Amino acid sequence: MTAARRITNEVKSFHPFIKLLMLLVGVGVVASLLRFVYGLGATTNLNDTYPWGLWISFDVVTAVPLAAGAFTLGAIVHCFGIKKLEPLVRPAIVTGFLGYSLVSIGLLLDLGQPQRGWHVFRYWNVHSPMFEVSMCVAAYTTVLFLEFLSPVCEKFGLHLPLRLLRWIEMPLVVAAAAISTLHQSTLGTFFLIAVDKLHNLWYNPLLPLLFWISAICTGMCIIIIEASACHKWMGQPNEGTLLRTLAKIMPWTLGLYIFVRLFSLFALSDGPFFDRPVLTLLFFIELGFGFILPFFMFAQKSIRKNDRRRVIAACLVVFGLVLNRFNVSMFGMMDPNQIYYPSLIETLVTIGIIAGHILFFVLIARYFPIFEHHPETVDYSLPDQFRKIDSGEKSLETGTFPEGETVTGAR
Repeated sequence: MTAARRITNEVKSFHPFIKLLMLLVGVGVVASLLRFVYGLGATTNLNDTYPWGLWISFDVVTAVPLAAGAFTLGAIVHCFGIKKLEPLVRPAIVTGFLGYSLVSIGLLLDLGQPQRGWHVFRYWNVHSPMFEVSMCVAAYTTVLFLEFLSPVCEKFGLHLPLRLLRWIEMPLVVAAAAISTLHQSTLGTFFLIAVDKLHNLWYNPLLPLLFWISAICTGMCIIIIEASACHKWMGQPNEGTLLRTLAKIMPWTLGLYIFVRLFSLFALSDGPFFDRPVLTLLFFIELGFGFILPFFMFAQKSIRKNDRRRVIAACLVVFGLVLNRFNVSMFGMMDPNQIYYPSLIETLVTIGIIAGHILFFVLIARYFPIFEHHPETVDYSLPDQFRKIDSGEKSLETGTFPEGETVTGAR
């Protein structure tokens, strides 16, 4: 059977939902090509008043914290020593890698001259927060790619790269936590320059800190939603016990965010606050339903133990984060006399990026061992030669013989 025939048969066996995702990605690709052919002015509703639209508000400012689960969980597991959450790390890394890769695509689409995007690496502007975010996103995407290579090496049985990647695992985790802290907070620094444009409900000097704390909260909630969805629709084991442990951390992080948010609003911000009814409504929906309500939900043991209610609480936090980022980057700076609406091309591209994230995660989960947890007793010594792992000999990754006999002291 030819390779083309095998691929065709494989695609035919996909679930209809996966085929729908492939269609949406295809539509998004066509819309992206139209943007490059006709330019930003003809395909978007961006202008001098609104130079940042949907692609920045969602594909960058919102998508970056939604992909924060990788660095959050990596720090919890490897830096704080909560090793029992290790099975959740690989799916979080895949989510983060896909999220940042698609963020990079969104950035290229929003640049007026994307062919000059490489100039950020050649002509450094160390005084610009955009420079820091660009460098950190590039560095963090590279780190996530290296972390993602472990299941790839396991899939193809590559012995030496796998040992090497596990040997540098801790430096990668530390680098990921440091880099993410920088650019997650610097996204908030973007808007400190909008002194007279961003509404007082959201403008305050602690925006970088608020962006960082909310990214940590949302990263853990994305992991809860992702693990629950994989159990329900992909037949993966129920990680409810691990997710309950993760949910115990949520009241502390949410409580910290709410405290800093209210303190910065009433102690560090200037009024008026409630002079525009629509923005007032958005503020109370964001803070009330997106952070305060899930804070009280996660504080209850009965909700943390209930799979469905735990997911609902996590979804509320994600909703609050998304609304907060749109309030800061779009709604809070919108001129009532000149409203911005995304064009059809902008909308289709964003839908394509969201569909692409889900599609690639499902395909990676289908063909690569991202749900298999390698034990702590791993031989980290580097072999003398580059070779594939022989399936007939004892696997140092699993500590088992082909017949299933387990061994101890693999390290």
